[in-house]
Amino acid sequence: MVHRPTGELELPGGEAILEEPAVRSAAYHLRRLGLARQPGPVLAVDHREALPLGTAGDALTVVFHCGTLTPAEAGSIDDVTLPDDVKSYVFVDPAYFHPGIARYHRQCLEAAVSSLIRGTGTPYLRNGLRINAQLPVPA
Repeated sequence: MVHRPTGELELPGGEAILEEPAVRSAAYHLRRLGLARQPGPVLAVDHREALPLGTAGDALTVVFHCGTLTPAEAGSIDDVTLPDDVKSYVFVDPAYFHPGIARYHRQCLEAAVSSLIRGTGTPYLRNGLRINAQLPVPA
């Protein structure tokens, strides 16, 4: 997870260029953190709608499995000049998600980790909830 300058603890990554495949964007954001890895299987996809509905600001989050870092790879991040939109980083244990993780990112992570551990396939989320979950009806 990365700490943004705002103090928020979020999934690493960022915006993609228009019509850029998600996997290419993910590889770019990994390189920005000094990690020469190719994103692997997709673990979760979440479509977060702009609220109120109909306003600009929709986001699509794609969580890739990128393997487990070796101790040397984890230590190499300390030698990288972090991008301007990243203040610091922290490794999180999937069994205990740090309380500072925003609810939206926690929901994405929980779905992704569940997909990885259980081998249940890639969940498609809408606003952080599995689409078979009861969604509130917009007023």
